[in-house]
Amino acid sequence: MREASLVKRETLIGGKLLSFFFACCAASLFASPYLYAAGKIDGELSVRDVLTMPGQTTRIEANLTRRGSVGGRQGLSGEPLELIVEGKTVGTAKTGEDGRAYLEYTPRTRGNHDITVRLMPESAVNVPDAKATVGAWERRRPILLVELAAVIHQKDAAPVADAADELMRLAQFFYNVIYVSWLPAEGELSFGDSNDTREWLAKNKFPQGLTVSLRPGGKSLKAKIEQLRADGWVNLKAGVGKTRGFAEVLAEHRIEVVVVPESEKVELPKKAKVVKEWKDVRKKL
Repeated sequence: MREASLVKRETLIGGKLLSFFFACCAASLFASPYLYAAGKIDGELSVRDVLTMPGQTTRIEANLTRRGSVGGRQGLSGEPLELIVEGKTVGTAKTGEDGRAYLEYTPRTRGNHDITVRLMPESAVNVPDAKATVGAWERRRPILLVELAAVIHQKDAAPVADAADELMRLAQFFYNVIYVSWLPAEGELSFGDSNDTREWLAKNKFPQGLTVSLRPGGKSLKAKIEQLRADGWVNLKAGVGKTRGFAEVLAEHRIEVVVVPESEKVELPKKAKVVKEWKDVRKKL
């Protein structure tokens, strides 16, 4: 009888210890941010630059997708996002079924405003913050389109000599700047996304502006110019580029275009102005 009692007692103690062990594990799972984060989905968050006017409310589109999606990007729905401006939350939204969310922001002053969109702590997705620029511009100020290929050496991603200084002067006294890049073909040098482009421009002391990535070929650039004009941005004054396609589209739309650096291998439109180095660009605009 004594032995049976001891066995029963040990069984009860063991059961209680086992229950206590599982309870601790469950508590740790929900309490520990590290274990919770480890189970999160890896995603990709992107935000496009936006052009508006001071005092005008604009809609900012964010796109959240699962990283490494096969057969097209898979949107992640129901995830909470917040919009950060100057360190403060100015808006929140949740992603829809397609992974897109829309936030609103009203820039009060003229200029280029840095914004950040990030997932809120309770989100089940692990992804870096996405940054963008809201350009609150006045319509009367001329716009300068700058082809990214004209300011960067493709072999080593180094800036072209004098490009940053000359563009800074142009932006300071006369122009608002839109940087135009082409989505890469396989094997070509690429920054990857607009965050990389923005960081490279800032690191190399280029003036802040908006960035836009287009599909290769003249059709996408033509559509972008026509969209800007339809939205009221008719003061597309000039452009600085390197490729024939860029120069042809601007010339077709009666926009002054300067090609730099000069290349004997590229046949350009007759209306394009050609210079050998960036120091000569201001003379042609």
